[in-house]
Amino acid sequence: MRYIYLASAATGLFAAALVTPAQAGDSVLYGAVADWVDVSDLPPAEQDPGMPLRLAETQTRMEDGVVSTYADIAFALDSSEMRDAVSTISLGWMPDKGDLVVHRVELLRDGKTIDLLADGERFEVLRREAMLEQRILDGALTATMKVAGAKIGDVLRYSFTTTTDEQILEDDMEYASSVLSEPAPLAKGRMIVSWPVDEDVRWATSRVDAPVAEQTRDGYKYITIEVPIAELKDMPGDAPPRFRLPPAIRASTFDSYSQISADLAPFFSTEGAIEPGSTLAGKVAEIAAKSNDPLERAALATQFVQDEISYLLDGLNGGNYIPQTPAKTWEVRTGDCKAKSMLLLAMLRELGVSAEAVLVSSRTGDAVPELLPTLGNFDHMIVRADIGGESYWLDGTNGGLRLANIGEVPRFRYALPVREGGADLQEMAMRPQTMPDDDIRLTIDQSAGIDLPAIYEIEWRVSGAAARTYQAVALLDDSDMRTDRIEATIGSLLGSNHPTSVDVTYDEASGIAVVTGRGLVEPTWDRESGRIELDVPYQALSSFSFDVSRDRSDLADIPMTVNGPLYFNRHIEWRLPEEDGEYRLLGGKPVDTVIGGTQLVANPTLADDLFTLDESVRSLVWEVPASDLPQIRRDSLRLKRGLPRIVAPRDARMVWDKRDEIARLTAPIASMYDAVLAREDDAEALVDLHRDRGYFRYQIADFDGALEDYGAAVDGDPSASSYNSRAWVRLQLGDNEGVLSDIEAAAELDPEYGLAEPRLIALGLLGRGDETVALVDEYEVFLEDASVRTQHRAYALGGAGEIDEGRALLEEELEFTPGDADLLNASCWYDGIWDRVTEETIDRCTRAIEGLDNSLEALDSRALALFRLGRNDEALRDLDRVLTIDPEMDGSRYLRGVIRSHSGDAAGAREDIEIVRWASPYTPRQYALWGLEPA
Repeated sequence: MRYIYLASAATGLFAAALVTPAQAGDSVLYGAVADWVDVSDLPPAEQDPGMPLRLAETQTRMEDGVVSTYADIAFALDSSEMRDAVSTISLGWMPDKGDLVVHRVELLRDGKTIDLLADGERFEVLRREAMLEQRILDGALTATMKVAGAKIGDVLRYSFTTTTDEQILEDDMEYASSVLSEPAPLAKGRMIVSWPVDEDVRWATSRVDAPVAEQTRDGYKYITIEVPIAELKDMPGDAPPRFRLPPAIRASTFDSYSQISADLAPFFSTEGAIEPGSTLAGKVAEIAAKSNDPLERAALATQFVQDEISYLLDGLNGGNYIPQTPAKTWEVRTGDCKAKSMLLLAMLRELGVSAEAVLVSSRTGDAVPELLPTLGNFDHMIVRADIGGESYWLDGTNGGLRLANIGEVPRFRYALPVREGGADLQEMAMRPQTMPDDDIRLTIDQSAGIDLPAIYEIEWRVSGAAARTYQAVALLDDSDMRTDRIEATIGSLLGSNHPTSVDVTYDEASGIAVVTGRGLVEPTWDRESGRIELDVPYQALSSFSFDVSRDRSDLADIPMTVNGPLYFNRHIEWRLPEEDGEYRLLGGKPVDTVIGGTQLVANPTLADDLFTLDESVRSLVWEVPASDLPQIRRDSLRLKRGLPRIVAPRDARMVWDKRDEIARLTAPIASMYDAVLAREDDAEALVDLHRDRGYFRYQIADFDGALEDYGAAVDGDPSASSYNSRAWVRLQLGDNEGVLSDIEAAAELDPEYGLAEPRLIALGLLGRGDETVALVDEYEVFLEDASVRTQHRAYALGGAGEIDEGRALLEEELEFTPGDADLLNASCWYDGIWDRVTEETIDRCTRAIEGLDNSLEALDSRALALFRLGRNDEALRDLDRVLTIDPEMDGSRYLRGVIRSHSGDAAGAREDIEIVRWASPYTPRQYALWGLEPA
């Protein structure tokens, strides 16, 4: 509901957010509109119908050091949603800087005006500390009024004026406001700014593609913008902030940034700020005694301010611009960016370090040189120290600064020194970091097998401001919260994992936090055309990409922002099964290059069963020109394609190949699962863990263990899915009645499980084919596709001994959809299991293979059909293709074993059949129903 949001936000838009209010009142005043205001008429109802915001107008007068902004707003309450959205009017202002004067609150109904103020309605004043959680006490007040008696069809109109006299500006004035643009649902609006012709006011717009009318009358200069202006074209999210600014207008009496610098300088003098003999002077002396190196002194002073002074912005009594004294800051141990900067500046000067306070913009710093000079262009203050010919940018509100990372340059782009006599903007040039923000060492032990879970160990070293977060985590008394935070950090790199232990420590001297963890993770090796590959996960370079679009002509010259400043290192060690044979490395050539202003280094190696990878990523510039983007895209794609991939040997041993030693090989993994379960006390998480361990046990043919885990999952979450999973385990154990019981329970919860495969197999093994037919009668309503319904009924009839009837159903369905590849495969398989194969069957099998995206099942079906015709060699070729691509198809492996036994290959048959009897014991029993047994 965009319009509703606009309604609820409108008062803020046209009140305190437009100007920076000083000197006045905690009470709402009521009075007439000032003479300089040109009050608008509402647009007629037939103009722009459907626009709920009927009028939105601001008029600003800059005169005698005071900025007054009049706002006039009208909403059409044409729905209950809109009526409710504006049922309370909220107006905000800064009482230490000016007044809030309300002129009208009216309901217009059927040509009549209901004056709510005349009826005695008044605003209630609240102190609004909306940002107190961010330790910001801004001193703003909010006045609210419930709109009494509003009805659908009314128009609510209210107007008010806020005045602003900013203490620190003295007689200077400034004004800034965003400019409303389409698709705002506004019928009529304008913005007017005026000032006496003898006031030296400069004005400018940014990203306003609309006429700005200028007029001089009655001794005042007026500029007017009709709103909403045309909607701005979207800018890419990777464009520098200066290209993504909202449309805005600014006006100011400052002639330059140098004037702002000079005007603020008296408020930031540190002369006499630290009284000799005071405790603060003692702290400075302690730092001086530790080192004669000015750089180390600067680091120690900054650390002191960051650690000893809590952040709190006290905007009361002009405090949003006028700084707190260093002595007061030390006394109360709190302060905002100005207070912390003043304290740090005073300390540095006492320590003999050349330094000065500087203003910066924390979000749109790159735009500052292009904007009309105003104090409001800045929202933060830091300190610049000049040491050894270098500028160091010291932020007392940040954390984690030490001598090792003091050279880092924050992404503010430009700074305005606060200096007697004034100073111009100074560029904050990028300086590549020398200390990594993150340094990760990760070991993955997958020596038990590439198709099994792996054991990981991680050490993650974090420096700088981020390390302070982990310092707080390390001190948490709530062990569960502490553990959750650490696990979330590890999960941000590894994704889904099962930690057995995690910890975090923080070293005060170095400012480095170390996150450690150990647990289980499940890397996925891909199989394609018989080749088993691992696109090595967790690589730093794999997340590096430039998905940059400059596909419009107006975007052709827009630069691209480079993420940063950043610098991180990663070291990965991956232990592979040593007995598998030779693993190979694809791609993975050493990398040492710069792409898109970012330095990328990688050194992968593979020696015997150990893969290692050392990487680093470091930003070098703030942005890159658009002219470089085509080459950057090419280089980025080339980098991606060259990332290391590990290729397993063709005869790499899978879990079934190690069945005789599987208990020994997987004992460490089993112990890890035990540890994971032992430390978990969340019921929902325990269910998921039992499911995961149940799958692991199923994978290694520990069906009794899997039954235990899936039973625990059923107990904790008696869902249809849980019952179905346990049914598969019971099927492997030969507990067919247990299978039927579980699926019956699943079907009661979710009828779509009524024809679940374990149930149908179990009924077949029990010789109860008639019940299968009855189940199809009961549950086929849940099968939306007619072809699928036919297949189920045909197979059920076949299982009940009515083989010809089932075959006839498939034949009939094929007459309607002769090209349905799934149905062709179903017919092929049906003829194969019931030994009804003809040459036409083979043709259907082949057409199914050709028509399916994944033809493995159809190849398996054709192999059975070929075997029925005695064409064993052809059948074996099909099965070899299937098992090369997916060796986990137990039915195909068992069928191959049967065919091999009938072809004289006793050894091959024995190997296939033993594997299946170990991995899927029910499969030989099922195939025996169809007469498919070894010779």
